[in-house]
Amino acid sequence: MAYEKSIIERMKSGDSEVDRIDMSTLRYMWLSNPFFAHNKDSLPKFLRDVLILKNFTENELRVLSKYMHTRSFSNGDHIFLQGDPGVGFYFILSGKVDIFVDDKVFEPEASGDLRYVISLIKGDYFGELALLQNNSVRTATATCMEPTSLLGLFKPDMENLINERPILAAKLLQSLSLIVTKRLFSLTSEIAHMKVQLAQYESQK
Repeated sequence: MAYEKSIIERMKSGDSEVDRIDMSTLRYMWLSNPFFAHNKDSLPKFLRDVLILKNFTENELRVLSKYMHTRSFSNGDHIFLQGDPGVGFYFILSGKVDIFVDDKVFEPEASGDLRYVISLIKGDYFGELALLQNNSVRTATATCMEPTSLLGLFKPDMENLINERPILAAKLLQSLSLIVTKRLFSLTSEIAHMKVQLAQYESQK
């Protein structure tokens, strides 16, 4: 069973606190101190270095971390499968996650094998549509290609954040929306480039 499916089952049973980060304010602030070299791989340092969280204050990152979950995976573990309900947004703390898509998406007559799309590593993030859409469905499969640790924020966590910390939630939703906008722009640019190449190819026939 893919990780997200197990999370959905736990949520149905009311067990939504699984793997939740439980760090005191004092410990978080101590670990965020840039003058301690051994804190370079700490959670506060990681969050501060994530591009979409650059505009968050140290206190906002501390509060946000309380709504997050951590989980370690083995090589070959699936985070989620294409077609499954989507429930989480993930940051890669360490390791590598590959994204695959059923090749029928590209060619209706294809075999249905998974086609490699991209590799994601430490500091990368994925799965944001699960927090932005109702009844989100995964459009790809995410698989760990080596021992991997993830930091996750699930739909119920986002809903709690909206109710309890609306300003912080709005700031995060804005960041997530920017991710989608940038990816859509990249996709549109790639399609436009492919159309130009196709037109050039057709003109040379």
